[in-house]
Amino acid sequence: MRAIFISYRREDTEGQAGRLFDDLVEQFGKDSVFMDVAGIEPGRDFRRAIDEQVSSCGVLLALIGKSWLDAKDESGRRRLDDAMDFVRLETGSALKRDIPVIPVLVRGASMPRADQLPPDLADLAYRNAVELTHARWDSDLEVLVKALRPHVESLQKDVGSAKTEPAARVAGPVGRSGEPGVGGAAPVPVAQSPKKSWRLMLAMLVAAIVVALGGYVGYQQVVKKEIRRTVSRKLPSEVYIQIASDTQRSKAEEIQRALQKKGVSAPGVEKVGGDVKVPRTTEVRYFNENEKDKDAADTIVGILKDKGLSSAHAVPITGRLRAGRVEIWFSSTD
Repeated sequence: MRAIFISYRREDTEGQAGRLFDDLVEQFGKDSVFMDVAGIEPGRDFRRAIDEQVSSCGVLLALIGKSWLDAKDESGRRRLDDAMDFVRLETGSALKRDIPVIPVLVRGASMPRADQLPPDLADLAYRNAVELTHARWDSDLEVLVKALRPHVESLQKDVGSAKTEPAARVAGPVGRSGEPGVGGAAPVPVAQSPKKSWRLMLAMLVAAIVVALGGYVGYQQVVKKEIRRTVSRKLPSEVYIQIASDTQRSKAEEIQRALQKKGVSAPGVEKVGGDVKVPRTTEVRYFNENEKDKDAADTIVGILKDKGLSSAHAVPITGRLRAGRVEIWFSSTD
């Protein structure tokens, strides 16, 4: 049972969700925070699986970014209009059960109105929201943690007060007279035929193989998830791309799409004009000389090199404070 359930849309707020998950785990412990409905068994009704996970939480955090409301699927249909949309199922399940739902606004998003939401999510518009901004992340997080603490402590108290039923006394073997024997007396062993013993050993072997394979698959899922979270923590919140010529636009837009798939806000590609000096080599500029921003810039450098921009390197820019913002400046030769 997890006290906090984080609901988010991957293409909208994946990076912020990963960062928030890590911070809440640090505050409340790993057993108190749930982020992904993963590992739903083949053939199982995912609606019921989501409902079960949400029903056991104490509070649901609905992460809302700029594209949360209007995100569309491959056919161009708004995702929230799909009754099978995971985000709609998660939030709707919590609202239906009167579980506290806290909208968490990120990336400058605003609260949706009731008339913009499906009927089962309309109540979300009337829930008090908390804003998480990159520049004030730590102070904003303190406000959210303060709001969450009563829910976590209440659920932990309920779980701790639950008492385990005492185990029933097991009767011993039945005597010749038909009366139960003394509890705890050793039962008389019954000899099994060689054929039954062989089948039992085979069944146990198959079960062991299934458990081992299941454990390995589960381990792989955990590893992949941790890798994704580690990468998302090292990505900036915003990336602006500056090109030197129109011939670079196609490559720049390819990079823009790759970043957006990773949950990074990459608003557009802009051509440098006027007397602005173009760098001799491709630069990834960051404006806050701390470890987080440097790691973010280095991560972007790695992405650019994978895309063929071998001269890319990170450059700190002093005199301006824009934490979490990174700018890619193409050289005239790339």
